[in-house]
Amino acid sequence: MQKQILVADDESLIRDFISSFFASIPEYSEYKIDMSVNGEDAIAKIKNKKYDLIFTDLKMPIKTGLDVLKYVAEHSPDTDTVLLTAYGGPESAAQAMAYGAYEYITKPISIEELEMIVKHIFERQALIAENQKLQKTIKDAQHYSKIIGKSKRLSDIMDLVKMVAPTNSTVLITGESGTGKELIAEAIHMLSPRNKGNFIKINCAAIPESLIESELFGFEKGAFTGAIKSTRGKFELADKGSILLDEISEMNLDLQAKLLRVIQEREIVRIGTEMPIKIDTRIIATSNRDLVEEVNKGNFREDLFFRLNIVPIHLPSLKYRKDDIPNLVENFIKKVCFELGVNKKSISQEALNLLMDYSWPGNIRELQNAIERACITNPDAVLKKDSFLFLSQQAGRFDKNDNDEKTEICYNEDDDNWVNIDNKTIERIEKEVILKTLNKTGNSRQDTARILGITTRTLRNKLDIYNVEDGENY
Repeated sequence: MQKQILVADDESLIRDFISSFFASIPEYSEYKIDMSVNGEDAIAKIKNKKYDLIFTDLKMPIKTGLDVLKYVAEHSPDTDTVLLTAYGGPESAAQAMAYGAYEYITKPISIEELEMIVKHIFERQALIAENQKLQKTIKDAQHYSKIIGKSKRLSDIMDLVKMVAPTNSTVLITGESGTGKELIAEAIHMLSPRNKGNFIKINCAAIPESLIESELFGFEKGAFTGAIKSTRGKFELADKGSILLDEISEMNLDLQAKLLRVIQEREIVRIGTEMPIKIDTRIIATSNRDLVEEVNKGNFREDLFFRLNIVPIHLPSLKYRKDDIPNLVENFIKKVCFELGVNKKSISQEALNLLMDYSWPGNIRELQNAIERACITNPDAVLKKDSFLFLSQQAGRFDKNDNDEKTEICYNEDDDNWVNIDNKTIERIEKEVILKTLNKTGNSRQDTARILGITTRTLRNKLDIYNVEDGENY
C-alpha cells in the first residue's frame, strides 16, 4: 500500500535530501512525498490529507515544528512524526517527545540514522495494522459465532448487518419467535462504534403495563408509592450504547406516543419530573407480528412504525433456511454435550434427514431444545432417527387409536381445583380454562396472564385464535 509522507522544512536541501532518500530505496520509491516550506503550509496540508509519516523542522517561519506536532497530536494521532533540529541533546529529545514525536533527528542528517528510524516506524505501523486486523477478526468471530449457517438468506442478512452496524440508524428486526432476532440485534450493537457502551435489553411483552414506563424512562424519588430513591431507566443506562425493545408490538398506544417523542427529541423524562434528560441511545426493535397489519388494526402507531422502520431486517423461519440445519445441528450437539457434561455425540445421516424434513414451528429455539433432549435421553454415541421420535409425536404424525380412553385435566370453577374429565381435547380445555379465568378476573388480561403463568402476549395470541374480542362475555 502506497504511504503518504510530508516533509516540512524551510531548507530546500533538507527537503530534497529526504525525498531522494525515499526514491533511492525500491520498496519506498512509490511512496507519495509532499513538501512544505513552513509550519502553516504543513498544517494546511494535514487538514486536507491523511499522512502516514511527517518530518518537520523545529524552527520554521510563521509556525514552528512544535506547532505542527501539536496539531498532529490533536487531529491525527495515528500519524507518526519525526522532529528535525539543528540543536541536539536531551532538551530537544524532551521537546519532541512532549509533543508526540516518534523520534528526532539532529542536522546534518545521517542517511544511516534516517534509514534506521524510517525502517522502525514502518515496521511498527505494519505491526499495529496487523494487530488491528487480528482484533477485528477476533471480534467478528466472537459476535458471529452465535449466528450459525451458510445459506444465501442468512448471508444476505449478515451483509445487511455489516452495512447498518457502523451507523446510528434505528433498526427493526421482524420474524417468528425463535428465529434469532435478539442475536442479530446483539451483532449490530457489538459490530458498531457503540460496542463499548451498554447493550440494554427489555422485553416489552414480559413487563406489566403499569411498570414498563418506569423501566424505560426511570423515576424520581417519591414519584409513586415505593419510589424510595431516584432510579435511572433503561434508556439512560443505554446512553452511548444501544437499547433492544424486544417484541415492541406489545407496547400500549400511550407508551408508543412517549417512545415516539424519545426518538424525535433524543431525550427522556423520568416519572415524577418535567425535566428532560438528553440521551444518545441507538434503538433496535423486534417484533414477531406484522407491524403493518397492526397499524391497519389500530394497535400500533403509524408514525412510530415509520420511525422504527428505517432499516428493516426480516428473519425467515427455519423451514426456509433448511440449508443451515446441518451446521446448526453440529453446533448444538457440541454445545449441549459440553455444557451438560454429556459424552461427545454425532448424528446419523438418517436422523439428519428427519430434522431437515421437519417443519420446525418453533424455529431455531425448537431445534436447539430437540437436540438437547435427544442428547440427554440417548446414551449412544450416535443420535439416530429413533432419538427424535418425539418430533413426530409433537407434529401429530403418529396414528392414534380413537377408541383409546383418555383422561385429561380441566378447570373446575366451583372449587378452583384441577379435576379429571374424559374425551376432551387439550385445545378445548385450554380455551375453557383461559376464558373462565378471564371471567374471574373481570376481563383483566394482565391478572389472567399472571394467574395462568403466561405472558400477556401469549394470552392475546390465544384469544386471537379463539376469535374473542375485548369486552365480550365469556
